[in-house]
Amino acid sequence: MLRKESAIQDAEGRPVINRAEDAGGEAYFKGYDLIMRWTETVLDIYKIELEKLLWPLFVYSFTTLVVEYYPKDSERFFKAYRERFEKDCPDDIRDLSNLSLPEHVERNQTAQLYRNNKYRVTLTTSAYSLLIQFLESKDAEGGSVINSLLTRHFQINSVDRTAAGEDRSLARILSRRDHDNDAPAEDEGIPGHNPGSANTDKNAPPVLTKLALGPLPMEPEMMEDVKAELEERDAANPPPSGRLTLVEEFEQRIKKEPTDDAPTRDAIPFPPSLARDVAMEVQRIKENRDRFKVEGRTGGVGPGLSVTMFTLHNTFDR
Repeated sequence: MLRKESAIQDAEGRPVINRAEDAGGEAYFKGYDLIMRWTETVLDIYKIELEKLLWPLFVYSFTTLVVEYYPKDSERFFKAYRERFEKDCPDDIRDLSNLSLPEHVERNQTAQLYRNNKYRVTLTTSAYSLLIQFLESKDAEGGSVINSLLTRHFQINSVDRTAAGEDRSLARILSRRDHDNDAPAEDEGIPGHNPGSANTDKNAPPVLTKLALGPLPMEPEMMEDVKAELEERDAANPPPSGRLTLVEEFEQRIKKEPTDDAPTRDAIPFPPSLARDVAMEVQRIKENRDRFKVEGRTGGVGPGLSVTMFTLHNTFDR
C-alpha cells in the first residue's frame, strides 16, 4: 500500500496529477488555453468556424467554476480571458463580471440563459471532425474538459460544405479571414438571446433584422444621365494617354460597389434625383479620377510630398 500511494505522489507528498480534469479549478484553465491556442494555429478555412466556440466555452467554463465553488479560480479565469470578448460582447461581459458565488449564478439572468439552454453552433463536417480528433488526442491535457462542456452545453450541427450553400464555400470563408467582426449566423447562439440588440423586450424575435449597410445603388435613370454627361465631357476634353476616360472611371466605380449588403431603393422612399444630383455625381467622378495617388506606402519607393505643396500645385487643375 505504501508503494501504491507513493507512486502517485511527488517528493513533497503532493498528489501527481496526470489528467487535467483532476486538477480542480485549474482544469478549466488548461482546457480553455488548449483550445484557444489550437484555434490560432489551424488552417484559415477552419479557423473562422472554430473560433466561434471560444466565446460560449468562455462563458460555460467561467460559470461552471463559479457553480462548483472555485471563487479565486473563477475570478482569475475571467480576468485572464475577458479582454478578448469585451469588444463584441460588452453587455454579457458586464453582466457576468459580478459572479463569484453559486447563488449569484442562480439570480443572474444572463448566466441562466446560457446554463439553461444549449448553445447552437453550425460547423462543416471537416471542421467538426478536426475538432473531435484534436480533443481526443489531447484528452489528458484538457481535451476531456472541453469535450465535457461541448456535450453538456452545446448543440453542434454538422453540415456538408458542398451542400451548405455559398455562405460556407471556401471562397467566402477566405474572403472573410481578415475581418474580425464577422456576424454570427441567425440560427446560432442562445434562442431568444440577442446580445447587443437595442430591443430588450423578453418577447423580442429570436432572429434580428438584417441591417443593409452597403451604399445605396444609383437610380437607373440617373446612371444614364451621368454617363451621358461624362461622354460629353470626354468628347470635349479627351484625357491624355495613360489616363482613364471619365466614363471608364465611372464604370469601374460602379463595379466596385458591393451589392450583397446594399439596401434596395424600394425600401427607402427617396425622392427622384434632380439635375443637381447628376452634376454632383459627375464632379465626384472627375475628382476621383484626377486625385493624386501616392504609391508604395508599404515598402516601395514613393514620392515625398507635402500637403501644402500638393494643395498649391493642384489649384485650378494645373
